[in-house]
Amino acid sequence: MSIIRVSALAWEQRNWKDTVDISTNMVDPKTGEYDDLPHIGPGNIESFSGRLLNNVNTVAEDKLISGKFHFNTGDVIYGKINPQLGKYVFAPFEGLASADAYVLNAKNGLNQKYLYTMLQTRDFFKYSVSVSRRTGMPKINRDELNMYNFVAPSEEEQAKIGDFFMKIDDLITLHQRE
Repeated sequence: MSIIRVSALAWEQRNWKDTVDISTNMVDPKTGEYDDLPHIGPGNIESFSGRLLNNVNTVAEDKLISGKFHFNTGDVIYGKINPQLGKYVFAPFEGLASADAYVLNAKNGLNQKYLYTMLQTRDFFKYSVSVSRRTGMPKINRDELNMYNFVAPSEEEQAKIGDFFMKIDDLITLHQRE
């Protein structure tokens, strides 16, 4: 495995609202148009690993009746209910996401794989849990996410960091299958 080299350039303070798009692309699963697509919700994502469980059904199999978020390959799906469970996945295919999840995409100089990696940091975890404490079901809402601040290096370095950690995730998955 090669060593990742990061330059001495300063990392800069960034704001979630300016760098992450939280999808509002809700679709009606009853149209039949999405029947063959997988349906992903927090219950299909293994905690803290970014891996999908073997319980993913199609839209038709789940007989969905309420609005869901359409996502594409490479989008990040983040479970907004019970953020202390660490439910996130880098979508390996197109599908529909539960309304209990956010579909996230990087913008304005933030790398998509770096965004995915950032969701796995201790800082993001502590923030998401701290703002989701409320009576009833813990949940992080859009306004709370939009207030999150983080540091990020240059886009080139973000790409290197994101690729590095995605490769580590792939190696872990490969070894667990063996």
